[in-house]
Amino acid sequence: MLHPPTIWHAILEGLLSLSARLDRQATGSWYQRWLLRRMGAAVEGPVAVAAGTSILGASNLSLGRYVTIGAGSRIVAWDKVVIGDDFMASDLLNINSGSHDPETLQPGCAPIMIGNRVWCGTRVTICAGVEIGDDVVIGAGSVVTKSLESNCIAYGVPAKPMRSLARSEPRVWSMWPERARGGYLELAPTWKKRLHWLRARI
Repeated sequence: MLHPPTIWHAILEGLLSLSARLDRQATGSWYQRWLLRRMGAAVEGPVAVAAGTSILGASNLSLGRYVTIGAGSRIVAWDKVVIGDDFMASDLLNINSGSHDPETLQPGCAPIMIGNRVWCGTRVTICAGVEIGDDVVIGAGSVVTKSLESNCIAYGVPAKPMRSLARSEPRVWSMWPERARGGYLELAPTWKKRLHWLRARI
């Protein structure tokens, strides 16, 4: 039988998923941040978590600013999981800081650290003990079992750096108007940017 904290967590997770389904523009909102904080996560800035996302061990989860997590994702934070600013993941992301010893099957865990401006394609898995630097792109279906240095494009099972990634500036495309680069809002008048800024937080 579920004990009260688990029931409360399930209710908050359900509300998080419902809020994502009601937000057609998927721009995130203040209530998603509020719900994540009630679950125990540390959330620095606006986030957009898509429907069907499951979080275990939320008290060990730390999210930066402008974090986007795709539908059906799963985060298991038995140890610390830190995700930096401008993180963007497609659907079915799997982050798990738990593991088992292959010989004894004794459970263990190790922290996962993810830098700024990291993008994950569909069905990316990030395993315990991994550290990912800034400005990293991880291809769809990849399994990250070892740390990845900054400024690279990595993919495969296990994921390996395949080529370097050179970004001309730290600002990248974002669904948030104040972060957008190359979008129609970049040259829009200030009043229009402010309206979109407000819309992204209500």
